Amino acid sequence: MTTHRLRFLPLDREVEVPTGTLLSEAAQQAGIDILMPCGGQGRCGRCAVIVEGGEVRRRSTQRLSPEDVAAGYALACQTVVEGDVVITIPPQERIERRLKEGKRAARVELPFPYDLHDQPLRKFTVTLEPPSLQDQTDDWSRLRRELARRYDLREVQISLPALRKLGRVLREGEWTVTAVVELDAWDRPEGPPRILDILPGEHLESLWAAAIDIGTTSNVVWLVDLLSGRVMAQAADYNGQIARGEDVISRIIYASKGDGLQELQELVIGTLNRLLEKVARERKISTDEIYKVVVAGNSTMIHLFAGIPPGPIRLMPFITTVNQLPVFPAREIGLKVNPEATVDCLPGIASYVGADITAGVVSSEMCGL
Repeated sequence: MTTHRLRFLPLDREVEVPTGTLLSEAAQQAGIDILMPCGGQGRCGRCAVIVEGGEVRRRSTQRLSPEDVAAGYALACQTVVEGDVVITIPPQERIERRLKEGKRAARVELPFPYDLHDQPLRKFTVTLEPPSLQDQTDDWSRLRRELARRYDLREVQISLPALRKLGRVLREGEWTVTAVVELDAWDRPEGPPRILDILPGEHLESLWAAAIDIGTTSNVVWLVDLLSGRVMAQAADYNGQIARGEDVISRIIYASKGDGLQELQELVIGTLNRLLEKVARERKISTDEIYKVVVAGNSTMIHLFAGIPPGPIRLMPFITTVNQLPVFPAREIGLKVNPEATVDCLPGIASYVGADITAGVVSSEMCGL
């Protein structure tokens, strides 16, 4: 396969790519971010670059005048490499961070009385009898036995990462530990209980969760104290996906190209992780102390968040892959909370009636709760 060398100015970066590579793809390989708010469809004209020299083929010159083309301008998302090329990238439009944020979260009033026992996340402290030559029960069986005896927790499950730390934590806590337990979830309403984390000693002073709203334009994270039901911190920022599509359809199209789906997922996860770190810093806690994440967003945003191809949403008969995702651990998508924290995406109804709508219906009490 014939390859060609591209030089990008004024950053003076070089990259070698095969014939037929889009200039936008070559720029990404060189570590250069070019805005494509239309999702690479050639409709917005905001990825225009200047071809200073070399061979390229413009598949489309939409949004460019004949004078622009004569001056060397080309749309990076619609122009392919056919030889060694020198490209100048004009100053990129920047998205200013104008989102209004208070230093303290405004009090969020729940549409119903809050009770810790109405949600499934709990902490249980137990003190175990240490093993001996007479009692050779393994650590996991010993913990399960005591949880059943003291709290009537039966058939408790544990993840492999949590199990790996169990022996160390039991001995570090001198056989007193706090288990972070999820009693059930919407897709397993009868349990069994699942241990998310094991902490040495007694740690009942806090129980943290995060509520996330993934908007097409902006993302918001609220840090919630599950002991009181109060929102203790909040942060907002523009959705990082804007650079690859300003609207839902543009992002669906971009997701269908090459590694577009992975890139869009990484962009939104990156935005959310920065916000999670921000609210955690505000309360002086570690993000590892966040054990539950609840997510709302339209159907396309939920699909991209989970890395699920959203293509069918824009095509007749407009069907989602899933309206309500099964719960999954945060480690599966790289969300910066406790790796075993449960991520629960609220249910949507259809392609264009998503979890953002259903969340609003519930919070406004339109559904009669």
